[in-house]
Amino acid sequence: MGVDKATLEFCGRPMVEIAVEKLREFCAEVGICGNREDLSGFAPVVLEERVDAGPAAGIEAGLKAARHEWALFVPVDVPLVPAELLRRWADGVMGKAGCGASYLVANGHRQPSFCMARREHYSVFSLALEENVRKLAIIFDWIKLEDGSKALWVSDASEFAGPPAPSLGQMNFWFSNVNTPFEFDEAQAWAEFEAHKADPFRG
Repeated sequence: MGVDKATLEFCGRPMVEIAVEKLREFCAEVGICGNREDLSGFAPVVLEERVDAGPAAGIEAGLKAARHEWALFVPVDVPLVPAELLRRWADGVMGKAGCGASYLVANGHRQPSFCMARREHYSVFSLALEENVRKLAIIFDWIKLEDGSKALWVSDASEFAGPPAPSLGQMNFWFSNVNTPFEFDEAQAWAEFEAHKADPFRG
């Protein structure tokens, strides 16, 4: 992107603010994982112990700092996922017997950066990173191997999205990372179009 995505304004609001406010709708506490003290005005910052280790380092830090049994993680650069979808998914995960971790799949594509885990699995992420394993899907498979097949629930996001059921196009936009100026402009145009459909008299 060439600029800091966390503070980049999407439809007039910093993307980090969008993510934080969605989670505040149903999470007991919200923090920002990463060595970014400049973001502390949006939510408390949870410092990572490892530098340049990718999203797994943020999850490791978040699980270590968690004060509740479960922690939910979302990437900051996917601003279109509905908060209600995330809430329904979280309710489903916490109510699923034997489950210790979960991540989402959208239109057949794995989205392990949208994930939940019990805080006890901090040790799994720590061990994986010590062994230089950084891919989230692999680390979650370690949880399944350690605690049994029921411990990991790979969840289809469409199950938590409706009614009405979302189209493939909607799901693609909801889970698209805005990594380039073109992707950013495309996602913002789609968001504005959807907002206009919902309220045609919107200014």
